[in-house]
Amino acid sequence: MDVLRDSFQEFQTLVPRFSAGDWRRTRGAGKWSAHEIMVHIAQWEMIFGVRVRCGVGLPNYVVVPMDQDPLMGEAAVVDGPMAYAAFCGMRAMNVNLAASLTPDQRKTVVQHPERGPIDVNDLLVTLAGHAVHHLNQLRELSSAT
Repeated sequence: MDVLRDSFQEFQTLVPRFSAGDWRRTRGAGKWSAHEIMVHIAQWEMIFGVRVRCGVGLPNYVVVPMDQDPLMGEAAVVDGPMAYAAFCGMRAMNVNLAASLTPDQRKTVVQHPERGPIDVNDLLVTLAGHAVHHLNQLRELSSAT
């Protein structure tokens, strides 16, 4: 919970200060721009949030593995600020959902075809860690830091 909340606050401090140049900046040749990173973060905030909801609400839920690359075509029609706005709404919902879960709900087992049995708490940890990983990249790309 702390990582979900604290990283959300960091996003809210950092990202609104992005300039047009910051959104276009990359970490190197062949790397995603800040804009593309933000689209990716928003997409996976949604995907992991759905996985948590399904894990809690659907008996015998099986996670569907996904490849991130085919999803990135969306970056052609969603800019960085729009992706950030979507992320903020989803993160707020995910934080509230996570805070509402009982210890037993967090222990609900779901099946992951590649990782085997995991629980809802594993999904929440992955959700939090994924965003922090990319937050570090956005910090690196920001001219405001």
